Amino acid sequence: MAEGTGRRLEENGKKKIDPGSWIILLLVVILFVFLSATRSNFFTFNNIHSIIYGVSFNFFAAIGFTLLIIMGELDLSVGSLFGFGGAMMGLFVFSYKLPAGVAIALAMLVAALIGLSAGFLVVRFRLNSMMVTIGVMMTVKGINWMLVNKFSGRQLPVNARSFVSVDVFGIKWIILVMVIIAVVLEVLLARSRHLKQLYYIGHNVDTSILYGLNANQVKCICFAVSAALSAFGGALMTARINHPDVTVGSNLEISIITAAVVSGASIFGGRGSIVRTMLGVLFIFTLQNGMTSYGINTYVQQIILGIILILAIYLDIRVNAKKA
Repeated sequence: MAEGTGRRLEENGKKKIDPGSWIILLLVVILFVFLSATRSNFFTFNNIHSIIYGVSFNFFAAIGFTLLIIMGELDLSVGSLFGFGGAMMGLFVFSYKLPAGVAIALAMLVAALIGLSAGFLVVRFRLNSMMVTIGVMMTVKGINWMLVNKFSGRQLPVNARSFVSVDVFGIKWIILVMVIIAVVLEVLLARSRHLKQLYYIGHNVDTSILYGLNANQVKCICFAVSAALSAFGGALMTARINHPDVTVGSNLEISIITAAVVSGASIFGGRGSIVRTMLGVLFIFTLQNGMTSYGINTYVQQIILGIILILAIYLDIRVNAKKA
C-alpha cells in the first residue's frame, strides 16, 4: 500500500519541463549584453569575477530560502540572520579567542536553533511563516546591534579573515563551492526521494501527509538549514569586510525573494530551483551593479527592485490562477 501511494504521489508531483521557467537565464544574458555594450569596463574578467564573488556570499542565504519557498513557506529573517552570523563570529573570535572555523560553526549552530524554533512555531501552531520570520528578523536585528556595538571599531585577526579571499586556479574558492552546491542540489531536487518531497509538500501539504510524508518535520529542518546557511554566508561576508557591521545582510531578504520569484519560484509553493535562484541572485546583483555604474541613486534602485518584485508576484498569481 505504501509503495503504491508513493508511486502515485511521485506521478502526481512530477514536474513538466517548462522552457518559460528558464526565462531568468535569458534575462541574465540580455543584461550582460547590454552592460557590455554600454560600459567598456564591464565585460572584463576582473569585473565579472568580482560580481560573481559578491553573489556567492548571498547565495548561501538563498539556498534555504528556496527550499522553503518550494514548500510554500517564506523566511524573511534571512537578512538579519546573515548579519547575525557575522556578529556571532565576532563574539566568538573577540571574546572567546576561538579560531574562525570554530566561531563560524558555532554561529551556524546558534542560528540553526533560532531557525528550528521559528519552524516549530509555524508547524505546531499553524502560524503564518512570513509573520513569524518577521518577528525573528526584528529580534535578531536587535541582537546584531548590541553585539556589533560591543565590538565597534575592532577588526578581525588576519587568520580569521584571510581565508575568505583564497584563490583556486585564479577563482575564489567560494565561487567554486557555490556552483558545485547549486548543481548538486539541483540534481538532488530532481532525483532524490528525500528532496523531491519538498515539491509534493508545496503542491498540497495535506495530501502529502496522507501519503505518509512528515511535512512538519521537513519544514522544521529546512527552517534550521535556512538560518544556518544564512549565518554562514554572513560570517564569510564579515570576514571579507574585516569586521562585524550592522549593515551586513541589510535588505537581503528583499533581494532574495525578488531573485527567487523572478527566477520562477512561486510564493504559493510547488515551484523553485536552486540553479535558477542562483541566476536570479546574479541578475539582481548585476542589475544593482549596472545601476550604480550609471550613477542611479540608491533610493531609486530600491524603487526599481520593488517594482520588479511586485510585477514578479503579480505574474506568479496570474500563473497560479490559470492553473487553478
